[in-house]
Amino acid sequence: MPEPSTPPPPGLISEQDVEQEIQRLFLAQAGSGLVIRVYGEEGGTAENIEAFREMLTSLRMYDYGSAAGDVLVDAPNRQILTRALSVLAREQHQKRILDHVLTTFGRHLIDPLALILDTTPEGTLISRLSVLRDVFLAQIVELKLTQESQSMLSEDLKRLLTDDYLSMVAEHEERVQRPRVRRLAQQILRLVGSTFHKALRGWPEHAERIASMVARRLQGKVQLREVPTLIRDQICHAIEEFLWVETANEIEGALFSLFAENKGVMHEPPRELDRSLYSEFASACWEIIAEYC
Repeated sequence: MPEPSTPPPPGLISEQDVEQEIQRLFLAQAGSGLVIRVYGEEGGTAENIEAFREMLTSLRMYDYGSAAGDVLVDAPNRQILTRALSVLAREQHQKRILDHVLTTFGRHLIDPLALILDTTPEGTLISRLSVLRDVFLAQIVELKLTQESQSMLSEDLKRLLTDDYLSMVAEHEERVQRPRVRRLAQQILRLVGSTFHKALRGWPEHAERIASMVARRLQGKVQLREVPTLIRDQICHAIEEFLWVETANEIEGALFSLFAENKGVMHEPPRELDRSLYSEFASACWEIIAEYC
């Protein structure tokens, strides 16, 4: 019979941690009813719908069929794009974006810390301790001692570094290190949340700047059938660029400072930020905009 699978070690950051961080950033009171990962809401106000509707008016003016590629329409102007992007200034949407950001960065930056504490029988800590024992045994062989001396050293080492002893060391490490790693994980979560919240806080002004940039790229006539994809790609690219410029350097600099302060916990430098994560964030922003068309 197959052996039962070992449950994964408990995560350092929970959904409740993410919720509490968003509540802190928006000064929400406990029990305010904020629910994380409830994406979308019932209906939508006329103002919300109108903010994006104008952007795609050209699609409603023509029969969007096989001949649509031959029809040229005006690209959306800066005013229309600004109104569409301004949807993201709403607090409920920024909470939704931050939920996605904190959860994603949690997997990218915080989950690797949990490997330090993986003390399950198949975990990384036990494996590394076992490897260390094997290295010691191999070094004894490299000494080229007499067979009697080699056997004596090897047997004594095996009696000392038994599986039970290594498990005891791993469990002790768990008790000592987990509070430290947990505290570091909370610091990283707060760093990411505060940095992105600061970038999103001035969104109305940023929306106009991004809209101007997109409008310059889209100006003139465009083929009707290309309008939806063209608008989506340009807006996503612009939002990705904005978020990267506004947050990446600040987060990476602060992470290396945390690493310097916590070398006893983090044995390797923090992972570099993945630019593709910012593409995910931009796509999440587009989904919110598109919901209000």
